[in-house]
Amino acid sequence: MKSITVQFDDVTSSTIEHRLAAEETVLAMGNRRYPVALNDRAALLEALQVADRLSGAVVGWRGDIVAALQKLDADQYARENATT
Repeated sequence: MKSITVQFDDVTSSTIEHRLAAEETVLAMGNRRYPVALNDRAALLEALQVADRLSGAVVGWRGDIVAALQKLDADQYARENATT
């Protein structure tokens, strides 16, 4: 499977999208495009594996982000309510 490297500076919530055209489906992240021809079975199956891995990784990444935000909120709450 190919490795995908994306510069985080180029990727924002507004630069990630999926587009379906007549002959291809494209995942775009930042300034990178990942097209897959709709008539190429092997490419579609490989892209499906990549999509599954991305989905799992994104769920894990999101969980880490939410947990870190909750910890920051809890720490701030504890500081604000500390009795000294």
